[in-house]
Amino acid sequence: MLNVLVVRGDGRFIRWISLPRGVAKLLLVVAVIGSIANVAALVHYASLYRHHATLVATNGILEENARVLAPLRRRLAEVREEMGTWDSLHAAVLKPLGGQPRGAAGVGGPALAIPKGGKTLDEIDVLLAHVREESRRLRTLGQMAREAGGVLAALPQRLPLRSGINSGYGPRLSPWTGRPEFHAGIDLAAGPGTPVQATQGGVVRFAGTAVGYGESVVIDHGAGIESRYGHLQKVAVSRGQRVERGQLIGLSGNTGRSTAPHLHYEVLVDGRPIDPRRVTREN
Repeated sequence: MLNVLVVRGDGRFIRWISLPRGVAKLLLVVAVIGSIANVAALVHYASLYRHHATLVATNGILEENARVLAPLRRRLAEVREEMGTWDSLHAAVLKPLGGQPRGAAGVGGPALAIPKGGKTLDEIDVLLAHVREESRRLRTLGQMAREAGGVLAALPQRLPLRSGINSGYGPRLSPWTGRPEFHAGIDLAAGPGTPVQATQGGVVRFAGTAVGYGESVVIDHGAGIESRYGHLQKVAVSRGQRVERGQLIGLSGNTGRSTAPHLHYEVLVDGRPIDPRRVTREN
C-alpha cells in the first residue's frame, strides 16, 4: 500500500490517499512515459521550427532568383536572336572570298527521353554549343581570309599600259580564218615601242620568244597568279629577275602571231586564263 498526502496550496486542506502498490507503479510508469513524450514533442517541435525557418529562407532565395532569372531569360532570348543572324553574315563574308555559304541544314530524328540521372540541357547549354560551333566556323573563316588575302595581294591591280581594247577576252572570230576561237587575254592598242609595265610585283618566270606570242614575258606574282605580255618588240627583263609593279618590262611590237602592233595581255590563275578586266583597274 502506498499513502499519498494531498495538501492544498494554502495548507488548510490535508488528505490522505492510499493507493495499492500496483496502481502506484502504473501511475509512475505513466508519468515517466508522459515526461518522455513531452521531451520528444519538444525536440520534434524544435526540429520543425528549424525546418520552417530553413524553408522560409529558401523561399526567399527562390523568389530572389526568380526576379533575377526573368531578365536573364530575356537576355538569353536576345542572344539567341542575335546568333540567328550569324548565318547571313557568314554568307555575306564568304561570297566575295569565293567560299560556299552554309545552306539550311537538315535536321530530324526521334526525340529520345533523357536517361535517368542524365544531365538536362538548358538554354545556356544550347547557346554554349552554338558558340563553340561558331568559334570553329570563325577559325575556318579566318583561314579562308588569310588564303584569300594572299590571292588578292597577288592579283594585278592595273593594266600594263594606257590604251583602248582592240579585242576582248573570250570567244571571237579569228582574224586569220574567220572561224570561232577563244581569246585567252585582251589586245591593247599600242604603237611600236610603247612602254609596257608590270601590272603587279613578282618574279619573271619567262622572258623570250614563245610560239604564237612572239617576244613575251611571263611574271609569277605568287599564290598561283601569273601575267603574260605578248608580241613585244623588245624584252627589258630576264628570267628569275624580281620586278615591282609599274616597272618597265619591255616595249610593245608586232612579233609572233599578230596582224599589227599591239600588246596581248593575259592573267592566269593556277594556269587557267581569266578576263584581266575583272581583276585589274584600267588606268
